[in-house]
Amino acid sequence: MTSLVAVYLLSSRAASNTTECPLSCANQFRSLPGIVLSCITTIFLCIWVALHLNVPEPVDTRGLNRLCQFRTWIKWFFGCNIVPVVVTLLFPEWVLGIAVLQFTKATQLAKQIGCTRQQGFFIIMGGFHLFKRSQGYQIGSGGGGGGEACSPVRESAVEGGDGRSGHTASNQTINVEEAFGEPVHPLDEFDVWRLIKAGKLLLPTFAELQDKCKSDGLAKFLVIAQTLWFITQCIARKINNLQLTELEVVTLGYTLLTLSMYVAWWDKPYRVTFPVRVYEPLPRRTKEQERLKRKTKGLNFLEMVVGYAIGTQGGHVDLRSVKHVPMFHSGYSGMDDVSNLVAPVTTIIVGMLFGAVHFLAWSSPFPTIHVQYLWRFATMIIAVMPFAAVLGLFFAALIVDQCFGAARLLVLPLLLFPLIYFIGRGITIVIALKTLAGLPIDAYRDMEWSSFFPHI
Repeated sequence: MTSLVAVYLLSSRAASNTTECPLSCANQFRSLPGIVLSCITTIFLCIWVALHLNVPEPVDTRGLNRLCQFRTWIKWFFGCNIVPVVVTLLFPEWVLGIAVLQFTKATQLAKQIGCTRQQGFFIIMGGFHLFKRSQGYQIGSGGGGGGEACSPVRESAVEGGDGRSGHTASNQTINVEEAFGEPVHPLDEFDVWRLIKAGKLLLPTFAELQDKCKSDGLAKFLVIAQTLWFITQCIARKINNLQLTELEVVTLGYTLLTLSMYVAWWDKPYRVTFPVRVYEPLPRRTKEQERLKRKTKGLNFLEMVVGYAIGTQGGHVDLRSVKHVPMFHSGYSGMDDVSNLVAPVTTIIVGMLFGAVHFLAWSSPFPTIHVQYLWRFATMIIAVMPFAAVLGLFFAALIVDQCFGAARLLVLPLLLFPLIYFIGRGITIVIALKTLAGLPIDAYRDMEWSSFFPHI
C-alpha cells in the first residue's frame, strides 16, 4: 500500500507529460494519477469490507485514564485493522483458504448442535467469553438469557421489605448494570455446546447477531459500485483491445480474491468488537481439550508457523490458555478431520487462479524485452508454484509431527517453495509499479461510458 502511494506521488512528472495534447480531452483519456488512485481505492475497499475478523480481547477502559484509554485504542486499532489488512495484502490466497475453512467448520458445527451457520460462526470466532464476577456479587436464581448465564444480584438486595416482589425498601439499592468482572478466556465449541445442553447458555438470535454487527450499508454500496466498475472496465478494455496496465492486472487479481472471501464469510458476523459474557463455571476438560492442552505445552515456533500455513492451527490452540481467539482461528481441528484439507486445497486452487490473472498482461508492451520476459517468468511461477508451495508445507507439517532432532532439518528445503512463490509475486508488483512511468498511449484511452458509471 505504501509503495502504491509513493508511486502515485512520484508519478506527477509522468502525469504532466501525458496530460498534454492530445491527451487533454478528459472525456476520452484518463490520467496516470487516476489509474493509480482507482487501483489503490479498489484494493483497500475490497479488503476492508471483505475481512470478517474474530472477536478481539475484551477490555474494560472505564477505570483507565485518557492516556491508557488511548494506548488501548491504538493497540486495538493496529491489531484489528492494520495487521489483518497487511496480512491480506501479502497473503490473499491464504486468507481466502482460511475463510473457506471457517465456513466449513461453521457449517459442521451448525449441523452438530442444530443451530444456524451464522451462530456457528459466532461460536468459533470467540463470541462467548468466560468472566469472573466482581466481589460483592452473587449468582441470582434466574437463568441466563442471550448468553449471560444468570443475572447479578447484590447480597444486600432483596425482593422487598413486605415480602412482595417488585418492591424494595427505601434504604436499599438495586444493581441495574452487570459488573464487568475479569475476562478469563474465550469459550471453544466444546464448552459452548455443553453449557447449552445443561440449559445454562442460550445462543443469540438472528436479530441480536445483526445488532452486534458493525456492517455499514453505505460502505457496502461504495465497495460494490467500485468493484463492479473496475471489473467491468477491465473486461471492456480487453474486448476493445485497449491495454490494461500491469497494476490493473494485479488489482484485478486482488479484487477476485476478496470477493470470494466476502462470499465465504457472508454469514459471519461483521466486526463484532465485544463477546457475550458468560459467568458459569465450566465443566472438566474433554478428551480433545486435554489433548490440546498437552500439545500446546510442547509446541514450538516452527510447528505453529507450519500449522498456520496449512490451516491446521486449530489443533494447536487451547482457548482455555489464551486471552482471546487468534486472528484467523478456525475452531478445533482434529488429527483425522477431513476438513483440514479445505484450507490447503483452496489455497492451491485460488493461488493458481490468482497467478493465471497475470496472463492478461502476457502480450502487453513493456519498456524492454527483458522486462517482458521477466514478467512472463514471474507469472508462470505464481501460477504453478502454489501447488508445490502448499504441498511442501504439508509435508513439512508431517515431518515436524513425526520426526525429531536433526531429521527436522528436512523442513528447510521444503520452505523454499513458498519463498520462490513470494519472489515471483514481488517481481510482478515491482514491474507493475515500474512500468507506470512509461505507459503507451492506448493505456490512457478511456471507455466512453466510464464517466457515467459511479466510481471513485
